[in-house]
Amino acid sequence: MNTTSGRAKRLSLDALRDSGHAVVVTGASGGIGLAVANRLYDDGWRVVATDLDLSRLRDVFGERAGQSRLEVAAVDVTDHAAVDALAASLRERGGVAGLVNVAGLLQDVVPMLEMDDAMQRRVWDVNYFGAQHCLRAFAPLMKQAGTGAVVNITSINELRPLPLHAYSPSKVALGALTQLAAGELGASGIRVNSVAPGFTLTPIFEDKLATGKRSATAIEAHSALGRLVGTDEIAAAVSFLMCDQSSAITGVSLPVDAGWLVSSHWMNFRELARGTAA
Repeated sequence: MNTTSGRAKRLSLDALRDSGHAVVVTGASGGIGLAVANRLYDDGWRVVATDLDLSRLRDVFGERAGQSRLEVAAVDVTDHAAVDALAASLRERGGVAGLVNVAGLLQDVVPMLEMDDAMQRRVWDVNYFGAQHCLRAFAPLMKQAGTGAVVNITSINELRPLPLHAYSPSKVALGALTQLAAGELGASGIRVNSVAPGFTLTPIFEDKLATGKRSATAIEAHSALGRLVGTDEIAAAVSFLMCDQSSAITGVSLPVDAGWLVSSHWMNFRELARGTAA
């Protein structure tokens, strides 16, 4: 007679956090990555913050970079040997229970027929293959720990691609990877989700606003909430997906976009309705 309940054991990510397991945050020297790393540190995680420039990492984290719960490391996500070396080091130093793939490259609007092959490959190497390899490097450590969580930072372009012919497809692919990995790694207790930011006030985006490459007024007019998104709001979504409150959530993409995605449909319908009434 089968006496099992049929209920899978629910393992606690919070318990691993409290026992000193690390969460790795890539692209952590500014913008969304910096906000995420600081938020997870405030949540009690031991954070390993990575990016290209070690001195910049030390500068932006200040005194925190010298604390036992925040480690900075110069790692290029396209350098798979460097990623593997960090994973091997962390395996011997308390283990890993989380990964947040933030490292990414943007691009300017360029017509598809004028795209540069080298630029396209660089965008894909960072945005997709870099994130994929980080997942492959750190997921075995989460399996060893018994549970874990991965959050991929995609974009609203994952869900409704804009004419950014390298960036948008790379984010669509990363969203697909999220679902594939969630299905494959769930049996090992690992959850994989995406956060899809809208137009977010990062230093890079603020520079685009300042140079006229993006219009805050136009973006706000097409947003249901009538505003842009703060990096702290992206970090809050990641924090939720990196704790036990989201223990039954995997394989989803969570837009944090101030209602940009829903507003475009509504505004199109409103214009059509006006045309009909006329």
